[in-house]
Amino acid sequence: MKITSLMLIVALMMFFAPSMASALDLGVTTSITGGADLGTHVLLTCTGYSYIPANDPWGQCTQSVGGTTLGFGTLSTRLKTSGGVDAGGAGCFYAEKFFIVYLFPDAWGGTGYQLSQIATSSSTAILNALVFAPVYASADKYSTTGSAQGVMNAQEITDNGQINVAVPAKNNSVIFKSKRARIVRAEYGIPPFPAAGSPVGTPVPIDTPNNSYTVSITISLTTYI
Repeated sequence: MKITSLMLIVALMMFFAPSMASALDLGVTTSITGGADLGTHVLLTCTGYSYIPANDPWGQCTQSVGGTTLGFGTLSTRLKTSGGVDAGGAGCFYAEKFFIVYLFPDAWGGTGYQLSQIATSSSTAILNALVFAPVYASADKYSTTGSAQGVMNAQEITDNGQINVAVPAKNNSVIFKSKRARIVRAEYGIPPFPAAGSPVGTPVPIDTPNNSYTVSITISLTTYI
């Protein structure tokens, strides 16, 4: 078994002063030989309130190949409509931006891989609020002129019941498992209370103090036969 990993360091500056910056720093990806490789990622920064899930993310978000910074910006307590108009109080702090890390794992020679992620932090408030979702889209392409990657095969469907299910990023979670090259997304956000139902994580309370916080996210690729 061989393991390679991608480190994401989340540095958050809380929340109340518009001049404060916040960032999520990604480390350098590494690769291994002998059957599996975690290639260069692409980072997309998206605006949550105007994002349309049914549309192509590449046309809605800004892109950075191998990007090293995810800036959540100043967290907000105000909800917005898709046009950016104030829609009332959120009841918590949340990030108006969210991030898609496009991952391009490859496999050959009968060797498969499993991509996993986990977040850790000394800040309970931020760690409990940071939400992760693994996404597989059949329409994703390796190039603008290429063909769509298509649907998962029967074994991938069996192995990847976690796809499109949001969980707290602090959970040790599988992103994707396969024995062939696939495109898969790791999506991260700090969401507000939903309109109905229970939140996936615990939203950042309004009384959270102004401070600097750090979260470390590790995305790892483990090979198997």
